[in-house]
Amino acid sequence: MRVAALLVLTTIAGLRVGAAAAQAPRDSAVRGYDDTRAQRLFGELMSPFCPGLTLATCPSPGADSLRDDIRTRLALGASPRQIRALYAAGWGEGILGAPPWRGWGVVLWLMPGIAFAAAAAGLLLWLRRVRRAGAGPPAPGGAAADPLDERLRKRLEEELAAFDDR
Repeated sequence: MRVAALLVLTTIAGLRVGAAAAQAPRDSAVRGYDDTRAQRLFGELMSPFCPGLTLATCPSPGADSLRDDIRTRLALGASPRQIRALYAAGWGEGILGAPPWRGWGVVLWLMPGIAFAAAAAGLLLWLRRVRRAGAGPPAPGGAAADPLDERLRKRLEEELAAFDDR
């Protein structure tokens, strides 16, 4: 019930802003306007016309109309937060480029940091275990030599001597 009321209210608000935008000359509403906020919004909102692309990179004519709508709304005084809320209500939360900071969105935001911390802790534990076990490579010219190494060294010397005799 609340969702339906929210959709009705945002639609009415959108129609009011849209009507005001239609009444105002388009060039005068956008002329002299700082486009920085609009460009930031284009990078934050996903295009409903080109899956996987933001509005900033979508070449679709539909995306052009959404970009024009966003510029007009900003020029008429709407805040970026209001525009994001309006588009999320109309197109669904999938249009937002990032998950919201509530519910499962919090988990999605924290997951990379948790995964990095777990990987760092695992690497640290592994390095401690290797250091304690002394499983590092033997030092060159170490005290204890493997008898197999001695046999291989003798064989290598014999084969090199045979090769030099040719």
